[in-house]
Amino acid sequence: MKNLDASERVNKLGALSWSVGVGLLMGGFVGWFMADHYGFNPFLAVPGRMLIIGLTVYYSSMTLTAGSGAAAQLIYAPSGDSTPYKTDFSFAASLVARGRYDDAAAAYELQCIENPEDPELYLRLAWLHRDNLQRYDDALSWFQRARAEAKLSAGQRMLVIQEIVDLYVNRLKTPRKAIPELVQMCERFPGTPGAEAAAKQLGQMREMLNRERDGLAPFTAQFLESIGKKSASEAAGEVRRTLEIEGIRSVLTKVGGDRAMAANELGLSPYDLAARMHALGINDG
Repeated sequence: MKNLDASERVNKLGALSWSVGVGLLMGGFVGWFMADHYGFNPFLAVPGRMLIIGLTVYYSSMTLTAGSGAAAQLIYAPSGDSTPYKTDFSFAASLVARGRYDDAAAAYELQCIENPEDPELYLRLAWLHRDNLQRYDDALSWFQRARAEAKLSAGQRMLVIQEIVDLYVNRLKTPRKAIPELVQMCERFPGTPGAEAAAKQLGQMREMLNRERDGLAPFTAQFLESIGKKSASEAAGEVRRTLEIEGIRSVLTKVGGDRAMAANELGLSPYDLAARMHALGINDG
């Protein structure tokens, strides 16, 4: 507030200085002209014209300044009565395209602060940390924040669970931590193909945990062996692929095969959904 008051005082002082200068010059000229041509007393006409013109210039400049401020307020800080602001991803996306991943992350974080309920911001930021920056803990944190803070559709919630499972199993190599996520998939989306796949995986994991408690074999080693892979990355990829396929099929079934509606439910563009379906070998025909 002090800065604003000081700025206002500077503006007023500048307007006053300009008004005095113009008033002296133009007022003096007009006053002498009136005295010379119309017989007015010069000692009254000159000061009077100076005062009138100076005040006119001062209040006109202040009115113009106030109008400019109001226009700027309308453009840069609109009231709640104006058209709602639609989130624009173009700036952050352009930074990603140019390889400026840290700057893009900062841009997305700022947008998350300004639009805390927009799920796509959180998802884009999480994918950026995972795919471009390889910061898997940060990616996990943003997926979790999406679930806690944003307004997710049912399809987006399923997608977030899938992404978190993938991070635990594939990137962070801690498949044990994926168990609560699989449980959540079963509890929140009962009767869906995704929940059925999660339940099957949970059953296998529980058997592995029982063998681990009996001292027969470590859980992670059993997990990798059960899928028949040699690396945590390949094992996790299989889990995530199964969940993603079933999740997409479930949403397509729900919306009657309409890809545009399914893409909206999953928080993807129709193009991205088509690309994922092609990569996963899904045929919705």
